[in-house]
Amino acid sequence: MTTPTMRIGFTSIYSWRPHVEHLAFLARLVEKAGHEAHFLTCDADLDNCYTRELRSRPAWQECLQCRVGGIRSYMARNVSSIGQMMKISAADMQPAPIEWARSSASTLGRFESDTDYASVEFQSRVERLYPAVQTSYAAARRWIESRQLDAVCVFNGRMDATRAIFEAAKSLGVRVVSVERTWFGDGLQLYPDEHCLGLQSLHRLMREWRDRPLTHAQAMRAASYAARRFLRLNQKEWRAYNVDAKIGSWPIAGARRRVLLIPSSRNEVWGHPDWASAWGDALVAYDAIIERLQLAPEDLVLRCHPNWGERIGVAGGEKSERHYSQWALQRGIHTIASRDSASTLGLMEQCDALVVANGSAVLEAGMLGKQVIAVAPSFFNDAGIRDDATSPAALQTLRMHADLSEPERHAEQRRLQRQTLRFAYTMVHRVPQYTEAVKADATTRFRYDFDADPKRFIELLRSGVLRADDEIHASDAHDEDGVLARVAARDWQGLLDALEPHELALQPLNRRFPFQALDAIRQRMPVGDR
Repeated sequence: MTTPTMRIGFTSIYSWRPHVEHLAFLARLVEKAGHEAHFLTCDADLDNCYTRELRSRPAWQECLQCRVGGIRSYMARNVSSIGQMMKISAADMQPAPIEWARSSASTLGRFESDTDYASVEFQSRVERLYPAVQTSYAAARRWIESRQLDAVCVFNGRMDATRAIFEAAKSLGVRVVSVERTWFGDGLQLYPDEHCLGLQSLHRLMREWRDRPLTHAQAMRAASYAARRFLRLNQKEWRAYNVDAKIGSWPIAGARRRVLLIPSSRNEVWGHPDWASAWGDALVAYDAIIERLQLAPEDLVLRCHPNWGERIGVAGGEKSERHYSQWALQRGIHTIASRDSASTLGLMEQCDALVVANGSAVLEAGMLGKQVIAVAPSFFNDAGIRDDATSPAALQTLRMHADLSEPERHAEQRRLQRQTLRFAYTMVHRVPQYTEAVKADATTRFRYDFDADPKRFIELLRSGVLRADDEIHASDAHDEDGVLARVAARDWQGLLDALEPHELALQPLNRRFPFQALDAIRQRMPVGDR
């Protein structure tokens, strides 16, 4: 039986590297399989957008850079613009909800507290972004209908214009898949019917694979990601923090317990139900944990996120730092500022437990066998590596691992390290797709296997079900044990040295003439949200 030809739309309104390139790769795959690829771009058609709000450069300059780096630099046919689509008449067009602009406004302003979100500043950002949402929603619906698309693949799907396109596809009953860069660069994050913050497919795969042992090669690869972080060699992550850190002693002498508070930035996930905790504000959870575990101020250290000491576009992280540090000051809790050179990894090594919201520090913490107390839902919910403290009810069963007997503590440490190995492998090699066909050489520089099988992507578009990219597993935990022995010995360099070479014959995806010299120039420029 002949499989029906699909008409698939691809769109990345923002030309941040490497997202347009990733979409161009997927488009090549579907065309190779005999399907049609159609594209939607912005030819400076929006009055405002996330990128223009992010930086203080003139609008013409931002739009010019975005246009020359957009999908037209890869594709010359089947490319439509938002402006072109707005010229097509459409009946019964519903206005886009203003809520779709709020996630962008949240991140742009780096808001943190309830007071921040009730401010005029936040509302003003929302109102400035809303016209882009409204225009993009109308244009995307007209594009989908006029091109008779069967599915849409959109970069991100969370930020203003991209959220509008995501919702336009859903409103028409068309399958929509969001695409994003993965945690460590290899493969593609492809979430069916969820934008980039969705957690449902991820949670399902995490539950499916957390109890299945890894082969030796899989366990080594999983451990290597933590090893690179410990050795500060994680150059392929979108951001690397604390790279010039200095390891010192625990800052408070004579404490009964050593509890490290590592908050996350609320603005990055604000408004998405998958990430919402019953506490609302993490500080409410902190107070409840202090009461539950009977902790004294000297038992805690607050480590402000190094991200808060950096500017993202025109915004600094002072709102988040002020929110947490003022709380700590009122309670007499020692605070380490975001720009302090103290090593967060060094603090992890010395602590009894970490309290986190949704940050990636769980990778190192789990490899160290440390207790992780989570006050908010996150991507590691179902990995078996956290103690749930996301609600008052969950908090009632919380206890410190440090209060266990020595044999119990050792067993729990070993269990956490094993589960972290499996978590890391699932996050890097099962949830992402095409992990062997899309390889990062650097943060924004990639190579591809253009002979990769398109069926995986086509099946995802048709079924809406995310399958594990690697479905192999071991029959028992023997292979994991040898790797865990090296992890227990903190043999990070040895783990990297023993990693089997994994070289593939991959090629870069070049832009069409005359845009081919563009990337050589752009490699010298800041990326994405810098």
